[in-house]
Amino acid sequence: MSVLVRPLRPAELEAFRLARLVAAEWQPYLMHALFAVAPVAAEGLGTFAVDAGWRLYLDPARLVGESRWDAPRAAAVLLHEVGHLIRDHAGRAELLPLPRHHLAWNLATDAEINDDLIAASVPLPDGPVTPASLGCPDGELAETYYATLRRDHASLPDDGGEGCGSGAGCGPIPGELPGTTGLGEGAGAPVDPAEADMVRRRVAQAVRDAAGGEGRSTLPAGMERWANGVLAPPVIGWDHVLRSAIRRGIADVAGRVNYTYRRPARRQVPGIVRPAMRAVQARVSVVVDTSGSMGQDDLDAALTEVGGVLRSSGVARASLRLVSCDAAAATSKRVRSVSGVELVGGGGTDMRVGIAAAEADRPAPDVVIVLTDGYTPWPDEPGHAQLICAVIRDGDPSDTPTWATTVHIPVGRSAA
Repeated sequence: MSVLVRPLRPAELEAFRLARLVAAEWQPYLMHALFAVAPVAAEGLGTFAVDAGWRLYLDPARLVGESRWDAPRAAAVLLHEVGHLIRDHAGRAELLPLPRHHLAWNLATDAEINDDLIAASVPLPDGPVTPASLGCPDGELAETYYATLRRDHASLPDDGGEGCGSGAGCGPIPGELPGTTGLGEGAGAPVDPAEADMVRRRVAQAVRDAAGGEGRSTLPAGMERWANGVLAPPVIGWDHVLRSAIRRGIADVAGRVNYTYRRPARRQVPGIVRPAMRAVQARVSVVVDTSGSMGQDDLDAALTEVGGVLRSSGVARASLRLVSCDAAAATSKRVRSVSGVELVGGGGTDMRVGIAAAEADRPAPDVVIVLTDGYTPWPDEPGHAQLICAVIRDGDPSDTPTWATTVHIPVGRSAA
């Protein structure tokens, strides 16, 4: 198939704008994406397609002339192609096991989009690819449809792989523009990945807003699930966050140096004894909440994690102290490790007492790590040491000091 890619002519551009207007009236929450794509003409393509740079390839014969689509049909196909982009089918295709089957992936992504368009009463062309046509239930992800096709249709032929274009995770269509190449005067200028992610988030927020408005009944459930997934905060294991916080605190101290005369500098000036430079050894205190509301399993897991990070970070045993604390702090003691320590206490909780006891040690600690359920008053002002609050509870620990580093450890998931 020979395809000539060029800028749209005035009549073609006008037809595209009309189709875009209809599409925006049907699904106004996709407005940002509809106006982000870069339309170009693709003579001989026979349909619409997209590439990974958010360029929209439009066969001008489908916009003007005897074989043109009417505005509603062009709008429906436009919504379908934009669906590939906002759902990042190109990026998701990269995560599929090799070798990838382009036709199976194209069918799977088409089904993922089309069941939502049908639910939104968008009039698709006759014979659209749907989950039912693939023998699958509605509402699943493209990866699920793809796995079913690969399992149940092992002999599925590959059609060359272009499908809806590289923007759908398929092979490039004939004539697809490479990389950052445009057509001059702004035509066909690609959207960079950072801008594409921003557009997805704007669309996701618009979908969420629509879900709470009067048009909720027409919002496809699949679109709402997609938006919630895009806007959800990244899921990072608490142990990774805790390790990072402790290592960052220790590194800040370890980056400092002191002068020492115990070992004179190698390069001396006649008549002057110059000191050598000595790296600072970080001193760490661990304050443990032993009140009755603390769960032993979660506390043990957090203690084990802290101990592992301190060992791997080179904190000397002589530089480690532990304070067990409820409403009143026990005496701070040096420990060989944070695991296997007998903890005392069990009453109410006031971690200010434990933090003060840790700060009162001499030499004073550089980093204080507090393991608590968070139901405690906190100091009003920062002390000498960097404070890391590891809060073990289900609720959001938003009541910790803003100047401290807070790590949330959900109850019952401490072994994750």
